[in-house]
Amino acid sequence: MKFHLLALATLAVSGAAHADDIALWNFNSFNCTSNCTAPKATQTANGGVLSAVGAVTFSSAGGSGTGSALNTTSYPAQGTGNLTRGVQFTVSTLGYTDIVLSFAQRNSNTASAWTTLRYTLDGSTWQTATSFLMPAAQSTTFVNGITYDFSSIVGANDNDNFGIQLLTSFAPGTSSYLATGTGASYGTGGTIRYDNVLFTGNAIPDAPLPVPEPHTYALMLAGLATVGLMARRRRAN
Repeated sequence: MKFHLLALATLAVSGAAHADDIALWNFNSFNCTSNCTAPKATQTANGGVLSAVGAVTFSSAGGSGTGSALNTTSYPAQGTGNLTRGVQFTVSTLGYTDIVLSFAQRNSNTASAWTTLRYTLDGSTWQTATSFLMPAAQSTTFVNGITYDFSSIVGANDNDNFGIQLLTSFAPGTSSYLATGTGASYGTGGTIRYDNVLFTGNAIPDAPLPVPEPHTYALMLAGLATVGLMARRRRAN
């Protein structure tokens, strides 16, 4: 199922207000001009890895706030490579449920207006979550608070192999990319910036202590009786 950006951004995250941060990339300390190594997560609960999909290259650029953002470029030629280039975040969700992704995105005029969000539950097989359109009016500014709620996908919970991809995709029903800017032509040098990529979830409560078997109770009582007897003997002496 495909959603326009505004529909995607308004997906409610009912549990997110009190959720815990699982992994965050805010890129504030990222400073690299070209062909950069993927920056490490700003903070993680279980660890997380950012990587390029396909031949996409990384650099830093102005972020949605005062810091930096991840700038990506080197996308496929027009009419080729649908869903083959973009960014990938692998994040262990062990100990968490109700996973929610949020991020900010900014496209240049010549970048693909359509992006597809995919996810994996086993680290290798990818499924489409949604596709969204960046508005032409936003081609020079960030769209903040883009959100996708994975809480209905049970397999995303408590999963060491969870991950997502954000990939450029053909316009629906076509075999070509649509440029983001009004009247612009798509180009391989178009750039897409990502900032404040955040995964949240609800911590799974500690499992209750197991109930001892009857024979375990008997051993415990016998041990307590022995300790009490030894204590009385010491007092008597």
